Order: sequence, then structure tokens, then C-alpha cells
Amino acid sequence: MKRSLFRLAAILPFIVLGLAFILISGCSASKKVEHIEAFTTVTDEENEEGIFVITGYMKVNAISNIVQGKGYIKSDVKTIEDSYDLQGNFIKSEFKHSSGSKSSVTMHDDGGSRKKELKSPSTILIPDGHDEGAHSISLSEEEKKQMKEHVLSYLK
Repeated sequence: MKRSLFRLAAILPFIVLGLAFILISGCSASKKVEHIEAFTTVTDEENEEGIFVITGYMKVNAISNIVQGKGYIKSDVKTIEDSYDLQGNFIKSEFKHSSGSKSSVTMHDDGGSRKKELKSPSTILIPDGHDEGAHSISLSEEEKKQMKEHVLSYLK
């Protein structure tokens, strides 16, 4: 009995190192993608007949980060959303931060979101006149950097 415990104690560090190596190598092969976007989109509501009708539009500044590795995926999305009615009148502005992750090993989902109402229109780099349908705004690298700093400033 003492001899088998001694053998187990002797090989235990190798087992722990082997498991750590497997976990580290599985985590090292990850791919990160970041999208920094400015766009407009329509807003709609369902009427009494069950038909969705356009009620206005929204200007959005967004930063999306996705990290995918062996056995997991993580997402982190931060947006500033300014809502307008069909006549272009400002309705509300919100900062939203959502994050989530899923492990295909443990099948565990995790995440959360928070929202902060802002007092005035807060999106940047989206000109007026983009209120008909969805439009993506082409941004230079400098504008992407500027917008990223602007959106992240609402985390404080």
C-alpha cells in the first residue's frame, strides 16, 4: 500500500504538468476579430394587424470583439444608439454593453448586458440624411480610432 502511494506521489507532478500542457495548448489557438462600425438602420413596430411598420431610424456606433478558440467563443459588443422618428426628431440615446461566452467543452453559457440612457444624441461620424433604410458608413483607420475612443469613453 505504501509503495503504490509512493508511486502515485512520484508521478503526480507529471500528470499535473501534462494536464496543464493540454489546457494551455487548447487555449493558445484562438482567433480575435474586432469590428468598428458606424451605420444606420430602420426601427419598426408591429401594428394591430401583425404587420411590422417602420417607425423611425437609428444611428449606431459599434465595437464588436469576437474571440474564438478551441472549445470556446467569447463576444463583447459596445454600442451607442441614437433613435429618431420618421421626421428626424430625436427620441433617445443609449449606451449598451453586452458580453457573452460559450464553452463547447462544458456547454456553459455566460454573459450579461448593461444599458445607460444618455441625455442627447451621442453617435459620431454619421452624417444626417441616412434615414431611409440601412446604411453602413465607410470609415478611415483614423476615424475608426476616433470612434473607438469615443465609444469606450462611455464605459467610465
